[in-house]
Amino acid sequence: MPEVVRISLRNRLRALYTFQDVLDRFDMIADRSAGAVQVRTSRRGGYVVVWAPEHVERVFVTHQHLYAKSAQYRLLAVVTGDGLLTSEGERWSAQRRLIQPMFAKRHLGRFAEHMTEAIADFAKEWEQLPDGARVDAATAMNRLTLDVVGRALFGSGLSEQAARLGPVLTSGLRVGVRATRLQLLFRTPPWLVDAAHTVVRRAPKWIPGIRGLHEVLTTTDEVVESVVAAHPGGTDDLLGLLLAAPMDRRQVRDEVMTFLLAGHETTANGLAWFWHLLALHPEARARVENEVAEVLDGRVPTAEDADRLVYTAAAFQEALRLYPPAWSIVRTAVADDRLGDVPVPAGTNVVIPVYLAHRDPGAWPDPDRFDPERFLPGAAPRRFSYLPFGAGRRICVGAGFAVMEATLIIAMLVQRFRLEMEEGAEVRAEATVTLRPRDGIPMRLYKVV
Repeated sequence: MPEVVRISLRNRLRALYTFQDVLDRFDMIADRSAGAVQVRTSRRGGYVVVWAPEHVERVFVTHQHLYAKSAQYRLLAVVTGDGLLTSEGERWSAQRRLIQPMFAKRHLGRFAEHMTEAIADFAKEWEQLPDGARVDAATAMNRLTLDVVGRALFGSGLSEQAARLGPVLTSGLRVGVRATRLQLLFRTPPWLVDAAHTVVRRAPKWIPGIRGLHEVLTTTDEVVESVVAAHPGGTDDLLGLLLAAPMDRRQVRDEVMTFLLAGHETTANGLAWFWHLLALHPEARARVENEVAEVLDGRVPTAEDADRLVYTAAAFQEALRLYPPAWSIVRTAVADDRLGDVPVPAGTNVVIPVYLAHRDPGAWPDPDRFDPERFLPGAAPRRFSYLPFGAGRRICVGAGFAVMEATLIIAMLVQRFRLEMEEGAEVRAEATVTLRPRDGIPMRLYKVV
């Protein structure tokens, strides 16, 4: 008989508002199961949690036709819109065909110059700070990656928009993830899920919670409109390609919003966790610093250099393993299936907790240890045990972009600065749509002489 975990009404209500509780519950589930488990939230309702590689492969690849994006993504679309992240069916296929060629490896080089310009401008601001200044690595990386994505993909620097956009995105993501958990834990009726986007935009602002969502939607709409209005024309970047395609302004807005979120939020969180881990592991930091010095000799890196910074990229990938920004993925079975001993009736939500897959001792010896050598050339491949960008046909289209971006950021910043954890700082993970540091990562900034 398969293991069954039951969640009481009290704990379901708690899970809507206590983000750390979700990670704790996944750890509890992992201790009681070998990779697949039924979770009961009521007598007839519940979902299935899987993270064993063979089950992940079945959901994402070999039997992907049996699994579709869950209704959770329709709720998330209230904030992000119907872009690549949340769309399904022919709309998703058409958008993917349009966008994917831009992120082919042969094209990534043209983004590098925009990236390094944004990083250099950011570094100049850090240069003005006194030695030992307190900085929040999470806030800083969010601001930097937003500007990088703006310049590289939309032809417009967004550093001035970061202070305005950051807080509302945080608020919107928290509301969005509570809505998706509501659907997962209480099986919200499909008609209500489908109506959510329209209901939120048309609901009076005096309704509790609606005022905040209106602020999120209004601010993000204004930022996206400013990006579109500032575009210089042509199709040399993603926005130009979108504007030239046969789609209305709302569709363009949704795709831009998706890439603003997915293109900077996830990378920013991965980098924030990276600086935290590097400060805790001086041997790894020394290897990163030495490699950057040897490869670059003080100059600005290029796209080709990103491929040569092997250990630096490996250290970032290891940070993504321990703290995967996309920490959980949900699919819905469209037909009956079975994952190991666990039956999956049609309509069942299947949760793939990337966070658990990345800490599975069967795939990762000493899984809680930070060890970049796991990702050096020649290391043992771990198919479907490493999922920071998902897997299968819906794997993140910008995975290569994100790794190159992070590698260039790390290389340029370690040339000039060293980040140390602030004494007594307590860092906690918050499992919203992304796995982010709940109260930031307070660090001290020192210039490299």
